[in-house]
Amino acid sequence: MGILGRITSLRGYLDIQDASRRIKDAIWFRGPNVWILAFAIVLASVGLNVNSVAVIIGAMLVSPVMGPIVGIGLSIGTYDTRLLRAALRNLILMVTIAVVVSALYFLISPLRLYNPSELLARTSPTIYDVIIAFFGGAAGILENCRKERGTVLSGVAIATALMPPLCTAGFGLATLQGKFFFGAMYLFLINSVFIILATYAGVKLLRFPSAAEGAEKASSTTSKIITRVLLVLFIIPSIVSAVSMVKDNNFEQDVRKFLDENEKIGNVFILDNYRIFKDDGRKVEITVIGDQLTETDRQKIIEEAARYGIEEGQLVLRQSIYSWRMPALEDLGMPDPSSLIPGR
Repeated sequence: MGILGRITSLRGYLDIQDASRRIKDAIWFRGPNVWILAFAIVLASVGLNVNSVAVIIGAMLVSPVMGPIVGIGLSIGTYDTRLLRAALRNLILMVTIAVVVSALYFLISPLRLYNPSELLARTSPTIYDVIIAFFGGAAGILENCRKERGTVLSGVAIATALMPPLCTAGFGLATLQGKFFFGAMYLFLINSVFIILATYAGVKLLRFPSAAEGAEKASSTTSKIITRVLLVLFIIPSIVSAVSMVKDNNFEQDVRKFLDENEKIGNVFILDNYRIFKDDGRKVEITVIGDQLTETDRQKIIEEAARYGIEEGQLVLRQSIYSWRMPALEDLGMPDPSSLIPGR
């Protein structure tokens, strides 16, 4: 075995039997897990309500929702149908309680933010969320198997962020905003599915023992079909969302560069502020001041914007009602300087 093999070898570091026991114990919604879920819901809801990243991270750390999700991955990998039913039942119960309770919180909360950035951040999942969930799940199953456990599971809980999307869905339910509810639930499903897939892959690679003799051959085809269907259902939409996000970011960068390098075009000045609209394609509204905007000036602005990748149909020009000019001295109550010269 070479140097690389010795460094990456897992032999002697893992305890599969203990990992299996710990994962099974974590799926149940009873005892301390009931109270911990309640605390996590309150933390996540308040954190989202006040845009507090620190509080939201706290909710991620204490949430017990990861338990049944990893349990589902273990049950599929070991063909344990009894464990699968129990894990699914507990996950559905936790998810339902989290969404309903958070919805009740947002119904009674008097605080309504103008720009709920932490809520909005959990409504547009992308391929990057798929990558985070899968590799977070892979780190999670490896940490569960390690004899000497560290803080990896805490990092996985923060990275995959299961509780905040559920509470965001609760906000959408409370305010009857489908964008928040369906976007957040889709993010939660992406995180859950790819944690399950990563756990399943880890269980197979680390050779967890099957729950029933002879079950492996009969269940392998079903597992492959389920895996492929899940990949299609979740990866393709998330790739589309990621492409859209990249295009939005590039468009805003083009707008920013155009404004930074063009303070004045023709006889008008271009203000630094702008508004981007995404409802009907990507458009930017730019405000100009100075002389009345003529068709010649308009064409100059359109041609200059095209050099930065901003098409004519994406550009909305607005003439400010306030035009600025240098005030005359008499307007300020000051005498003309020439009148102060002797002999004049």
